[in-house]
Amino acid sequence: MCDRQFGEVMSLVIRVINFIVARALNDRQFKTLLDEVNNYPGLLLHSNVRWLSRGKVLSRFAACLNEIRTFLEMKGVGHPELADTEWLLKFYYLVDLTEHLNQLNVKMQGIGNTVLSLQQAVFAFENKLELFITDLETGRLLHFEKLSQFKDACTASEPIQNLDLHQLAGCTSSLLQSFKARFGEFREHTRLFKFITHPNECSLNTADLNYIPGVSVRDFEAEVADLKASDMWVNKFKSLNEDLERITRQKAELASKHMWTEMKKLQPEDQLILKTWNALPVTYHTLQRLPWIQPNGEKNNVSKGKRHKRPSAQDDTKKDAG
Repeated sequence: MCDRQFGEVMSLVIRVINFIVARALNDRQFKTLLDEVNNYPGLLLHSNVRWLSRGKVLSRFAACLNEIRTFLEMKGVGHPELADTEWLLKFYYLVDLTEHLNQLNVKMQGIGNTVLSLQQAVFAFENKLELFITDLETGRLLHFEKLSQFKDACTASEPIQNLDLHQLAGCTSSLLQSFKARFGEFREHTRLFKFITHPNECSLNTADLNYIPGVSVRDFEAEVADLKASDMWVNKFKSLNEDLERITRQKAELASKHMWTEMKKLQPEDQLILKTWNALPVTYHTLQRLPWIQPNGEKNNVSKGKRHKRPSAQDDTKKDAG
């Protein structure tokens, strides 16, 4: 996301923060200034190790921007960009978009996320990026809170000023194309991922089956045909999806109340899925030997604290979004 122009914005933010926070005297004086105006308790140092800190750093910087300008002026340090309309336009865009990216990253973290849930999170964010592009092109800015506030302030002080939001829409479009390219494999194997929870409804083609290492296409097709004809096993997977739906509702409710500890106590979704597959009898031995199933219905490695290697977008998103 951070090409040269946005990289320069982030670089200046980090330099200013380091000037204030990394020096004990400056840090104390700046906090005293904030106390006088009842503002934030202070700035956050940026960490290159965890890119999630970038969003928090930008948000805190935006909240303290007026005090930062005042403090730098007191110190005789010149950073005219902090009052430049074009720079601020990119800065507030970066603040809002990084917040959206942080929300995506949080959704993709944690134990129990299946490849299906990761895929859905990425697809949902791609849909949101298309919405963001329209939001910027029309100038509504319903999904860019800080940018909207900056635009309103600029319009109030200089009504004839024209802010180039189409440039930001173009940057968002580039980000969308990057997502589609990086996560193209998710889109190519949508049916395969859906098969994990809906084997009674989903039909796989030859390309999907060739993607599964070491599977016998003949045995796989025959066993799936048997499974779809069995009311007992079809109902088993219907119950699985009801349980997954229940957990999703519980997660959403707990997240809305910021009850993260309680959320961790919920049964991981992947354990429910593996338990259902492992319940199949030995006559479905080919299905049980799929990559996400432990052979012969034995106990899955999840219960031992180990996890199968599965397609994951978490690391890529960290690299991309940062």
